[in-house]
Amino acid sequence: MFSRAMLRSLMPAEEVPTDGTYEEPYPLLKLKAPVVTGTALRVMVAIAESPLGGPVRTQLLRNNQVLQMLEDVFVPERPTYLPNCVGWRYEPSSGLVPVTDAASGQAAAGSASAIATAAAASPGILQQPSEAAPGALSSGSRQHHTAAAFHAAYAAGTVTPSQVAENVIAAVAASEAQSPPMKFLVAHDPQHLRQQAAASTQRWKEGRPLSPLDGVPFAVKDGSDALPYPTTSGTAFMAEWRTPTHSLAGVQVLLDAGAVLIGKANMHEIGLGTTGLNIRTGTPRNPHSTAHHTGGSSSGSAALVAAGICPFALGSDGGGSIRIPAALCGIVGLKPTHERVGTVVGTPPIDQTVAVLGPLAASVQDCALMYAGLANSGQRTGETPPAPVMLPTPLGADGGTPLAGKTAGIDWKWFEDAEPEVLEACRAAVALLQERGLSLVPVHLPEKALLRAAHTCTIVSEMRNNMTAALQHGPTRRRFNCETRVSLAVAGSFEAAHYLQAQKIRTRAEAFYRRAFERCDFIITPTLPCTAPPIKPAALSCGETDLGTTTSLMWYMQAANMLGLPAISVPIGAVPSTHSHTPAAAGGDDPAPPLLLPAALQLMAPCWHEASLLRVGAVLEAAVAQTGKALPLPPVWYDVLKEAAVDGALE
Repeated sequence: MFSRAMLRSLMPAEEVPTDGTYEEPYPLLKLKAPVVTGTALRVMVAIAESPLGGPVRTQLLRNNQVLQMLEDVFVPERPTYLPNCVGWRYEPSSGLVPVTDAASGQAAAGSASAIATAAAASPGILQQPSEAAPGALSSGSRQHHTAAAFHAAYAAGTVTPSQVAENVIAAVAASEAQSPPMKFLVAHDPQHLRQQAAASTQRWKEGRPLSPLDGVPFAVKDGSDALPYPTTSGTAFMAEWRTPTHSLAGVQVLLDAGAVLIGKANMHEIGLGTTGLNIRTGTPRNPHSTAHHTGGSSSGSAALVAAGICPFALGSDGGGSIRIPAALCGIVGLKPTHERVGTVVGTPPIDQTVAVLGPLAASVQDCALMYAGLANSGQRTGETPPAPVMLPTPLGADGGTPLAGKTAGIDWKWFEDAEPEVLEACRAAVALLQERGLSLVPVHLPEKALLRAAHTCTIVSEMRNNMTAALQHGPTRRRFNCETRVSLAVAGSFEAAHYLQAQKIRTRAEAFYRRAFERCDFIITPTLPCTAPPIKPAALSCGETDLGTTTSLMWYMQAANMLGLPAISVPIGAVPSTHSHTPAAAGGDDPAPPLLLPAALQLMAPCWHEASLLRVGAVLEAAVAQTGKALPLPPVWYDVLKEAAVDGALE
């Protein structure tokens, strides 16, 4: 007869020691499965989807102890079905300014007002990089153009939004004409862009811009509604199933502020992947190396920003989908608190309990501006409003020890799981923060393997549930990428009891992180343990499954999604690729210079503490720039803020 004694009973979370002496029920290991592509992948799909494939699917999960963690352990906590963002302390008001009404948590005078208030309230948010941190975003004579740069150029009359729109149109065309094509966008209407830009140009001519973002180009990940475009979520069929009638509230905020929509950015199909590989829409290329992945699932959003086509773009993050591509493409990515941006209307339901919308940007200041517009938008009537939106003032710092009095926790054993090249850069970045006043304390975050299993069960179960109609209709199911079909088939091995166990683990992990944040303001990890993985040519035509790469890219991701914590990824320079050996240079025995790719540092904070993350992110960004080791602009980069396009092509 079954009894609880047959299971490994975990002690209550509050009794787990925090000094590192706790005996983990399962170690955090890389998941194991063969890399499969081509004919073998098609055979794998057929087996996984067949009635006889159940044992195969189950064995794959058991080989990696996923089912054991959800079956063989007794978790005493009650389940939590959504991130519990209630009860976290609000940010200390010192050094912060509100950009919304404190009583309602809503923008006091509309979207444009919220963004304008943010710009006025946080000195430095509209500074040029040369003013805030010399060289922070530069590479020789070229530099990433921030929203502040667009604003200044329009105000000075040196360029108009219409001229910028022509440059953007030419850049998109050039990116598609090159070999290989960059595949940044899945939908782009030049005429619609020209119409928006013409209206903005007229407003600037009349001296009545709507906000600091008026005329600034941006893009939206194709998992959110943005009229007049359809929403496909990276699939070949979803646009046929639903017709958007309104733009997502957060997108409308930006449009109401005068920002001009370039189009819909490419993404990993339904967000179920970490590389950006998509054989239906085309696989986006990393501007730092076109032979490498952008990361996913907000692949096109990150690549567009890295390539200079726009200073910020909208993404979403259910398992690192903002932070992974931001890190691999060398830009800033902010995953806000779970309930910070409303998504009930304006996004196809896919992974609601773990995903949130957020900005990807070329700089922390642009991240802050976009966040100010997105935050607290789209909340349903009757919902308890989230915490008022705050921003740091000033955004960055002129020097000294701006982080004095702040403490970061580091679980060093976990931190050091990164590849040596990345680890060295992350240690150096932490040292820069210490020089600016940040204190460090060691923390122990138990049961990471259990949390990973819980997140895996949660996100793929929700995706499979929301894709039920497509999966049950054979012709539609066959329109999915093979990778997606395998993942959704494997998700069918999870049962209600597994999902319940995953939500108990969510409750338990929340207790561990709440306890850690009693000792520190931030938790620091590398964003990723590795650099961008190479694109396998065979995968471009038929797809692939590569569980090892997925495991690696999500190594530091799941906690923020399961617990609703805000997290920011900040680029910290370029490091030698962790995926390749340096070949000998042509005609000689000396090795060729190593390929350098972006690395990044992640900081997590308690729920509602986005302002603190933006503050420390800005300090880190400036500190890296002052070392002279800021990430150079990528080889694929377009100057869309030049005075004009000539004959439809960039000069």
